[in-house]
Amino acid sequence: MKRKKRRSSRISIDWPAVVRYPNGSIVAELENISASGAFIRCGKPLRPKERFKLHVVVPNHRPLSASAEVAWLHVCCDDKDLPPCGMGIRFTRVARTDRQFIRDLIAKSQ
Repeated sequence: MKRKKRRSSRISIDWPAVVRYPNGSIVAELENISASGAFIRCGKPLRPKERFKLHVVVPNHRPLSASAEVAWLHVCCDDKDLPPCGMGIRFTRVARTDRQFIRDLIAKSQ
């Protein structure tokens, strides 16, 4: 199965995050990010199209918060799998300043 070509550039990161959803929360890590979404490493991903609040700890910057939904999953995995267990997410609402921070970060890394 071919993946759609991404519309936004993304960069590799390793930032701690918390996914808050109606039934609880998940401690996770962002593996990569773009202005439109991210990949979250976590042991128990949510279901596709499930919506949640994402809170991200960014080194040397204030935390980022966004509303998001699950776009795709990678759930059949073990410690050797690449990509690791987790979920691809699509941001549904991000503050303008946070989205610009992400774009600037990506531009600096290229």
